[in-house]
Amino acid sequence: MAPGVRKPRESWSRASLGSFLAERRRLLVLSALVVGVVAVFTAGDYGSGENAAEALAVALDPEVLVDPEGTFFWGEQGPTSFSPVLFRGRLDPEAPADLYYAEARLGDAGDVIATRRLTNITRTSSADERAPIAVGSHHVAYLSEVDGRTDAVTLLDLRGEPASATAGWPRRARWQNRVTNLQEYGRTVGFGRQRYALRPPAEEGALRVEGERVVLLADGERVVIEQGRDEPFEGGARVELRPDVKGMPGTLTWVVDSVRNLSFVGPEPIAWLELRVFSLKDALQRGWYAMVGGPDTEAEVAEEMGIGPQTAEETRRRAELSITDPELGWPPAALTPVVRQPAGGEGEWSPVTDDPFVRSYPGAPPAFYTTFLQVDPDRPFTRVYVVVWDPRALQLRVMTGTREPESATGETGTGLVPRDPDTLRRVVAGFNGGFQSLHGEFGMMAEGRVYLPPKPWAATVAVFADGHVAMGSWLDPPEGQRFYQERWAVRQIPDDMVEFRQNLTSVVEDGQFNPWRRWYWGAAPADDEEQAYIDRSGMCLTSEGFMAYFWGKSMGADELGEAMLAARCVRGLHLDMNQRHTGFEFYNVMPRAEAQAAPVGRRLREGMEFEIDVPQASGWRARGRLLASSMTPMSFPRYIRRDPRDFFYLTLRPVLPGPALEGADEEENFSSDGLPHAGWPHAFARAHLGPEEARTWLVRIDPRRATPGPLSDSGSARPLAYLTHASNLLEGARAIYAEQELVGRRYGVGRPPADARVVLAGAPLESTPAAGAALGVDADGFLVYAEGPALLERMARAGVPEAVALPDDARLAFQLEEDLTAGPDAYERAVERESALTFLAVERPASEVLFPDVAPRPYMYWGRMQDTRVRYTHGEGPRRFVAPDPEDEEEGTSEP
Repeated sequence: MAPGVRKPRESWSRASLGSFLAERRRLLVLSALVVGVVAVFTAGDYGSGENAAEALAVALDPEVLVDPEGTFFWGEQGPTSFSPVLFRGRLDPEAPADLYYAEARLGDAGDVIATRRLTNITRTSSADERAPIAVGSHHVAYLSEVDGRTDAVTLLDLRGEPASATAGWPRRARWQNRVTNLQEYGRTVGFGRQRYALRPPAEEGALRVEGERVVLLADGERVVIEQGRDEPFEGGARVELRPDVKGMPGTLTWVVDSVRNLSFVGPEPIAWLELRVFSLKDALQRGWYAMVGGPDTEAEVAEEMGIGPQTAEETRRRAELSITDPELGWPPAALTPVVRQPAGGEGEWSPVTDDPFVRSYPGAPPAFYTTFLQVDPDRPFTRVYVVVWDPRALQLRVMTGTREPESATGETGTGLVPRDPDTLRRVVAGFNGGFQSLHGEFGMMAEGRVYLPPKPWAATVAVFADGHVAMGSWLDPPEGQRFYQERWAVRQIPDDMVEFRQNLTSVVEDGQFNPWRRWYWGAAPADDEEQAYIDRSGMCLTSEGFMAYFWGKSMGADELGEAMLAARCVRGLHLDMNQRHTGFEFYNVMPRAEAQAAPVGRRLREGMEFEIDVPQASGWRARGRLLASSMTPMSFPRYIRRDPRDFFYLTLRPVLPGPALEGADEEENFSSDGLPHAGWPHAFARAHLGPEEARTWLVRIDPRRATPGPLSDSGSARPLAYLTHASNLLEGARAIYAEQELVGRRYGVGRPPADARVVLAGAPLESTPAAGAALGVDADGFLVYAEGPALLERMARAGVPEAVALPDDARLAFQLEEDLTAGPDAYERAVERESALTFLAVERPASEVLFPDVAPRPYMYWGRMQDTRVRYTHGEGPRRFVAPDPEDEEEGTSEP
């Protein structure tokens, strides 16, 4: 039955229905005539042109400027139905064009009688969408240009998005998706979209159709795209497909975002309502605890963090692991509590160890430590949970969501931790990102792509190509620039920076809370003096060079700042807020067989712990848990699935000495004792196998700490070791090579790819069994050197499947003192440095302050730049912050 048609009462018969229609025949005929007359006069109001495309341009003026040549109608057409139409248009004659969707009722002469559901479906601020062309009966294709170069070709399925977009979603989520599609595309079914980005963009690009295929000519190269097939039929190496995927929405957060996006509502009323709700909740909590007394903080913390009774041995071991190692400087010293009467264990670091839900690296110290702080004497129920990690042992990464944010060229991210085996077996945590782009347009770059340009002076966390991370305030605008522009903002990004995320201004800098004198920290109208007490999160760089995540309920920005100062943060970044948008999850991802062989052995704690098959990764199983059970993210688990919003994730970095050799005793196993290094993690670890008269020496080399000389870009000249007479070993059937990945290098053995750099080459070890030394690469990316007899068997035992045999004069020697070099057996070994392959120390810290010379200043300097919108504009434009304090105006901090 059609929507909106009432079901006849059961007492009606067909005869009575016919009698009813006969009695009202004249009325029905008259109604039809009225409809026809109204249609004629309505058409006259809109005007008409020589065809429907020109009539549409007249009808939609001045809402949007329509390009008649880029207009595509389909479906049933006539005065009694609305026909869908896709067209190229723009809001301003000088602006790049977008593609729009609308529905139009057409007269018999091509006149536009009425329109509805006008929607910009590409919303690209920097890309100029070209006119769409028809492909078969259900698709159109169009080119996108950026700065005059062809950036991408997109194939749209006019029937709607594929069923796979929401496969496995519950009915509630599918219904939500239809509503979101209606808001974003003007229709509930949306559009199927395959976007192929050209890498690099083409100076010249043209489209044509050959049957059911789209042919792109990019600088003379052919790229052939076929309907219903993701991979190009031809020219796949020239383009990169970004699948149109979705992350399943939450419930409450989706409702808030959907209402906020209504044109007649907008963000300000929602912010006002949220503030009133949060204020009421805070007042009720304070009143309750005023009546019943303060909480049992120690017991509640143990419950929320899942800390059960411990044996005396467990207590002793945890206490031992909490003592700072003088060589590593890890873990950090305990924190000084903020309140006068701290609870037991407050500020003391507890190691995350022997936890089935948190993966660890063999032989490495605990990757995480946790603690808690009370920060508000007026709110005894407010606690900040803190987790700290060492960037030397964990790699921070940034990931965009499937919906948020969207780049200037229309790209969104996958919203998914990469599913390659190396990443899966090392991912150990995920946590929330910052504010939505709607709330400030703060910069974001992920996987080498800029989704939002950086804002001057915004608090920033960044990841560089060599893996080191930095936190600080972004650069000043270029000299002479008074207004924010995306073009120069993007040019400020350092060449070796591959990912970053910004939000607001720094919470703390150099021991000072809010040095930028910000008064607005979100979850309230921009000009409201009252700040919301809400779930807040943040991240910081500590004075020791560690990184920490903060999360707490019922907090203002001041309380977040108190916690960061207690943790000795030198740069602090406010992340997202609201209980559904925030949370930290630990992970232990493993092959399914490994999970079956080592079950948890008890019932999981619902809402805090989980075990699932990893989505989009056949054969992998994930276990995990929340940092604290009071976290209530929009979905759980969240970051190991596909997410619509941006987030961070952490992966283990292999550190030496690494895994033990199977079957080897403690004396034989790998150790870094007595070997040169550049601090922790160590550069080398050695072991020996076999009896003394037939001993084989094995040396693991961490190329992140001791880089082969030809590959070194750290500026270091300090040698740690040499491979004698090996500087010219660049030809051979098998090579040790390095490929630059987005973050760090990957070392491999075999035939080097075209863009790889060869470390050395030679004959395969298996073809030269009598070789006295060999070099290979193990599964963790360590170079492995072996010297002695039985190399093939002993390299395999060290986890090296392939190796290069070394000539008789190529041997490893360590630089022990200025004039002393020795082999793995500790006997002196002479080195001719001119002919040796040198391993150089990498001494750049794993973390640092970003742009340390940028100094805080009042709002009158940073406000205009940060408030400027380049993409997410609403109505007349963004509403600027208004300083609530008259004293600030006197000091020059009001809006210029």
